[in-house]
Amino acid sequence: MRYAHSRKISLCVVCCALYAVLVTVFAPISFQQIQVRVANSLIGLVPILGWPAICGLALGVFLGNLTSPLGLIDLLSVLPSLLGLLIVYRLRGVSVLLGLQAYSTIVSAWVAYMLMLVFNLPYVVTFIYVLLGVSVATTGLGYLLYKSLSRLGVAHLLRIG
Repeated sequence: MRYAHSRKISLCVVCCALYAVLVTVFAPISFQQIQVRVANSLIGLVPILGWPAICGLALGVFLGNLTSPLGLIDLLSVLPSLLGLLIVYRLRGVSVLLGLQAYSTIVSAWVAYMLMLVFNLPYVVTFIYVLLGVSVATTGLGYLLYKSLSRLGVAHLLRIG
């Protein structure tokens, strides 16, 4: 029992650290109107790892956004991200692709709203730009990560899910 709990905490910490590091390393393309947040590819871990990935990635969003050029408002991004992560998890048995795209849409709506508030950018145009970039990282790369790890049987190896 203790081993399973430690494993879940470890997975949570690894997801958090990976997300925050990827946001920081790829900072020039992780923020603003045109962004391909490479860290969002890790959202593809949610259907495989479940709650450890949800908690770790939500915390990773918070930590990664500490360096955001938008300022403190971007720390609130953890809320729509958490909602999106829960939807990905909930839809894992129906369609992982649909869940990842739902995440992309929710986060893009929020980011476009923040950019409109902070930089006075037009919402609809900004939403389209952000959605394209977020979808590439989350739906595209995230789905590739999910499919690759699923084929390797990572969940079974980790005894998760």
